[in-house]
Amino acid sequence: MRVTNYSLLAIALGLVLIFSEILVQIKQHPLFKGQKPDLESIIKLHPDGWKALAVPIVENHSPEHSYDIVVSQNYENVDGKVVMVTMTWSRNAIRHAGHPQEVCYNASGLTVTLPRQVSIQAAGNKLNMISFIGRNKDIVEDVVYWGVTGGKHDVRLITNNVIIDRVHALTRRFRDVADLVMGDIPDNLMVRVSTWRRESDPPSTVHIDYIKAYLQSVSPSTRRFLTGVGDY
Repeated sequence: MRVTNYSLLAIALGLVLIFSEILVQIKQHPLFKGQKPDLESIIKLHPDGWKALAVPIVENHSPEHSYDIVVSQNYENVDGKVVMVTMTWSRNAIRHAGHPQEVCYNASGLTVTLPRQVSIQAAGNKLNMISFIGRNKDIVEDVVYWGVTGGKHDVRLITNNVIIDRVHALTRRFRDVADLVMGDIPDNLMVRVSTWRRESDPPSTVHIDYIKAYLQSVSPSTRRFLTGVGDY
């Protein structure tokens, strides 16, 4: 029998359907056995020259929620500049991998620019992040965020190219199935840092400066947990 491109495509789609069914059946039973991270203590850490505004907001959710833990804290520096820090954690990265933050901002009513990947050097390591700008009338929010899945740095950039995004999604799904077969469901961490400004103000780097100083100030093990890059 002659194998055509259509036959190969049909086989590939069939495998995807089979793996998807396996994923649906197994992912209902999270296998993550580690301890919940103490995000409240981690977010309270801050570099010199910054002070906390009020106390951290801590939310613990049920397994049905997108995140198990959400913590938020605002900090102000000596120049009066403010950054907003949010960290989320899910024990099951396959079922709850964390939302693309630009999608969340858009859903909340902000006008969002096309996200792009940016990189910084933090404590001697390259850190890739997703960057975008959210606008609400005259208020502008400069935002960066990144993820860590199963202890590994994880940046998921939506390209708005249907073919590329679908290929990435299928690739990730195959990896999810492999993790499930091995009985290894990873956890997921998301870190977002942003700052506000007026539309008439120039783009801000305050949130970037905070990230660099913050990661430099924490212990190597905390830095590794937060970024998924570098050594302990």
